[in-house]
Amino acid sequence: MKEIIFITKQGVKLKRKDNQIIAVLNEEIIARFPINRIKKVFILGNIEITMPAVNFLLSNNIEVYLLTNTGKFKGIITNTKLESNYNLRLKQYQLFIDDDKNLQGAKYFVLKKIENIEKFIQYNLDELKNALILSNSYNEILGIEGTASSIFFSAFKERLNDKNLGFNKREYRPANDPVNALLSFSYSLFYSLLFSILQAKGFDVYIGYLHKKRGTHAVLVSDFIEIFRVDISNFVLLIFNNKILTKDDFDRTSNGVYLKQESLKKFLEVFKGNFIDNKKYLIQADKEISDFSEFLDKNTK
Repeated sequence: MKEIIFITKQGVKLKRKDNQIIAVLNEEIIARFPINRIKKVFILGNIEITMPAVNFLLSNNIEVYLLTNTGKFKGIITNTKLESNYNLRLKQYQLFIDDDKNLQGAKYFVLKKIENIEKFIQYNLDELKNALILSNSYNEILGIEGTASSIFFSAFKERLNDKNLGFNKREYRPANDPVNALLSFSYSLFYSLLFSILQAKGFDVYIGYLHKKRGTHAVLVSDFIEIFRVDISNFVLLIFNNKILTKDDFDRTSNGVYLKQESLKKFLEVFKGNFIDNKKYLIQADKEISDFSEFLDKNTK
């Protein structure tokens, strides 16, 4: 059975040896991964990978994800066999360049987010949904999305059992408490997965509607993250409420709060089991992408 490999040990070098990828630290092999057992490779932080290892992985259609040791997505090493769906991208561009249709695209993702928030808080947000329908500017849509997020994180805070974790509201850049740190890390990991999925489907990940392009930000991926934000956040809530991780699993530095090395390994195993090994979310991602493709079809005729 193929699996996703997370490399987190700082200072490790990944090399090819026969039909394996090996992890070497201080000239000692500390792990071996047979190529036929690898699905994807995630590299977090100060880790080297040799060109023979890269070529071997790419020749076997295995992508390598590059992230910082705090989970920030930096890029993907992938082969040239990715699909580029010409017709799909044309529809993306048509929706993007038409101001009214662009707003409809932004509304699409906010409505999906609100519907998921309703399931979490277990009451309807009809007033917000009606305001979204009637909105006719990007700033109005952002305001509605911000209100929905505030409602969600207020409910999230109430359900968090350990009030000593220091969580008061959603904060990042930097995260100053363990909950915000793990939320940011989890969103970033899921962003990496969605980036690959959307790109493989042929989308231009740099054309989005709710989020606006800045730098190398793949805005369409962030748009889709909003659909899953409630589920990812609830996963983090359960991590703390079930005491899988506690305050003691984090270090505080001048740059924020981060998972300790051993706790990082524990968390990645749980994340992998919940979002990757369990096919529920990958199936849901396919459905959400299919639904958005239908939305594009209807709005670009």
